[in-house]
Amino acid sequence: MKKLNNIYFVVLALFFVACTDNPLEDVEGTDWQKERNVVSILLEGQIGTAIIERNFDDAKIKIYAKTENIADLSKVEIKNIELSYGASSANEKGTTLDLSSGTTTISVSSGAGNSLDWEVTMLPFKSDLEGTWYIGDVRMYCDMFTWESWGWEKNESMFGYLTELNPELDNKITFTVEGADAKGNPFGNYEHNAGNDGSFGSYSDAGKGWDFNSRFRKIPTGNGTWLRDFERNKVIITDANKVEHELDLELLTATNEVNLKTEVPYLAENFSWTDTDWSFEELAHMSKLTWYTLTKERVIQTGNSITGLTVANQIGDTEINTDTKEVTVTIADNGTDISAIELTSLNVSYAATSDTNIGSTLNFSTGNSTTINVTSETGESAMWTIKLKIDFDPGSVSIAGTWNIGEIGVYCDMFTWESWGWEKTELLNNYLPSAGKELDNTISFIVEGKNGDNPYGTFENNAGTDGEYGDFVSDDTTWPETEFNTRFRKVPTGTGTWELVGDTVTITDSAGAVFVLTLEINSETEIAISSEVEYLSELYNWTDTNYNYEETAHMSKKMWYNLSK
Repeated sequence: MKKLNNIYFVVLALFFVACTDNPLEDVEGTDWQKERNVVSILLEGQIGTAIIERNFDDAKIKIYAKTENIADLSKVEIKNIELSYGASSANEKGTTLDLSSGTTTISVSSGAGNSLDWEVTMLPFKSDLEGTWYIGDVRMYCDMFTWESWGWEKNESMFGYLTELNPELDNKITFTVEGADAKGNPFGNYEHNAGNDGSFGSYSDAGKGWDFNSRFRKIPTGNGTWLRDFERNKVIITDANKVEHELDLELLTATNEVNLKTEVPYLAENFSWTDTDWSFEELAHMSKLTWYTLTKERVIQTGNSITGLTVANQIGDTEINTDTKEVTVTIADNGTDISAIELTSLNVSYAATSDTNIGSTLNFSTGNSTTINVTSETGESAMWTIKLKIDFDPGSVSIAGTWNIGEIGVYCDMFTWESWGWEKTELLNNYLPSAGKELDNTISFIVEGKNGDNPYGTFENNAGTDGEYGDFVSDDTTWPETEFNTRFRKVPTGTGTWELVGDTVTITDSAGAVFVLTLEINSETEIAISSEVEYLSELYNWTDTNYNYEETAHMSKKMWYNLSK
């Protein structure tokens, strides 16, 4: 079989030879070489790739160059040139072109002998990076477990996470073109200037102990050099310490902006599922990319927020509500003059100003609040309300001080468990007028120390300007019973001692009698001390009923003193 195949191929070869005298006649010689194209060209000083366009015999080449860096425009050297297969030109590598007028001609001949003139124009190069830029934003992309059905992603401005980064917003970044390398990639000098405020931003939050500068400082500060790599679409910045920073370049032609972007280590495996601070996790572990958005026009800042504030003798953290423009601070109840509280720190939106300076005093004497006006760089103002809280946290000394008796109240349950029942809240002196003598009294709780977290001290119920304590006695002689001191004397007269455990105040008078009350905090300057009274609804008289008597004697369930400073 193999011999038969060999014979077959020999016969077939003889057949083709018989059909033509020279089977290579069509590809020998140069008549078929019609192309007269310039495939690529690189001239002295050229930056980037030449733009080569041909429409039949209309053939043009545009070269961009830093012309001021070319010694003699009448003798611009051809560094490299590639022509169509078989084509030739007198303007070969190493020869020069006269571009003193900006335009010249290269004649290209095909192998078949036909020629085509190519118009070569040299234009001033303007890099898409060249010039001075301002920082419009610094952003990051976070991948929050997107491979899970419940995962999500985030594209966020980092200024919302790290206020210490704000000084970056007026920085200037300048790229100066000095020339091009052998591939036509432009290079030059780089400068990252701190701007008018003289400060670079920091990827940190000192208050929280965060420092992410090594993670996110991808665009170096100070001076250096740069190279634009057209092939990979990257910018390589070399800082003053010869450290290279390789960044992806994204041109935003619609807004005349650029993004300089790079990856950061993605550390999702280090995510903490317990005691999670989401901002920390996004910055430290879940961010994947970071970039600067550069703009030619400096972005005038519109922010007019208070981002931080503290006062003298403050306890706890400051609460900031950006929706209501309210800031709340808390101080201990230690008798401080609230009309002159020193402002110890104030942070506002970047480039904004305020009408109050650090070291000045804030007057909280009206409603425990004051205001600070913040004006943005654009001139838009916002009025912020600063609220002062006195520490009334049970277990602290919130009860301390001298209080005025605002009212003595009583709650009556008129068979509320029945569909026809109702309830009532009344002033006890409306039932027992002589109790009104109590209303000019003052009650003092003086702190002497603490048992663990439980403050204790001395107590005094002062009889006031009339020199009399109230009596819980009715002046209505028609009542079956008129004296109710045993029922309603829940706050002792005279002096004694007290202890606060949670919200329970235990007062022991000078005779050793114990009175147990509940502390209720209504506001910074108002509290109530309350006690249950014996509920005797089963004694209610359904015939010849005197409602005031029944409510006082049987249906009252709770009574309280409202106290204010």
